[in-house]
Amino acid sequence: MLDLERQALVFNLCLLLPAVLVTTAFVAWPIVKLFQISLHELRLSELMRPIVKPMTLANYERALLHPDMPRVALTTAVFTVASTAVAFLLGMATALALGSLGRGRAAMQTALISPWAVAPVIASVVWMLLLDERFGLINAAVLGTGLASSPVPFLSAPDWALLSVTLVAIWKEYPFFTVMMAAALQSVPRELYEAARLDGAGPVALFRYVTWPLVRPVAVVAIFLATMSAFRNVETIMVMTGGGPARSTETLALRVYTETFRFLSPGTGAALGVVTLLVGLLLAAVFWPAMMRKAR
Repeated sequence: MLDLERQALVFNLCLLLPAVLVTTAFVAWPIVKLFQISLHELRLSELMRPIVKPMTLANYERALLHPDMPRVALTTAVFTVASTAVAFLLGMATALALGSLGRGRAAMQTALISPWAVAPVIASVVWMLLLDERFGLINAAVLGTGLASSPVPFLSAPDWALLSVTLVAIWKEYPFFTVMMAAALQSVPRELYEAARLDGAGPVALFRYVTWPLVRPVAVVAIFLATMSAFRNVETIMVMTGGGPARSTETLALRVYTETFRFLSPGTGAALGVVTLLVGLLLAAVFWPAMMRKAR
């Protein structure tokens, strides 16, 4: 008979076994296949057959040494950092404002987080129609109020297009921060605020020395999750601009799709997928110490 400690170990392993099997089947195995495809020059029709071609690094050379890669990397960085940073600031400000409300707080919170409940593709289609240069309601409002004498090329000019997709990503993401930070703010003891006010602390000091230190662990986790979401965001840009105009809004995640399905080069797309995975792991490694340190 096994002793109680070994019985508990066996029981825990049995509980973990389904999760391990699912992870292996739906995460680990696809990553292995992705890496394998990236080392072979294949056509889409060859993906379902046994790979007999020799291994090569040509896909990585083609992907990383492409003349557009510096611009794609810069666009990815700008889109990811800008959308996450602004969404966090808006979400934090909204959570603080909700915390000061009395009646109507639940209704206001529901209205503010509604963008988060909209499917990304549907939201992107709606914003694409609103920003359309010819018949979009936003351009109609701009022309009607005299703010511009001609339609604003929100989606047809490179700078405007990147700004537009970034703002839509912010609109879609900030409710996530609102929910996370509102929950974190509710866990801050009211007694700490009262004690700080008795010591003469103003609103800025209250936030700096009371609120922020206590909500920072949640903020770090939320920023990490939102950064990863923005980094792999494909649907917003694909629907609104398709990476254009002139590839000015093409990010690394979108380029994986473009190389694989538009240019029919799964090897190059897989190589970019491996690069994207490595960048994601690097981001996780950057955030991990902060998340673990704050969790202790």
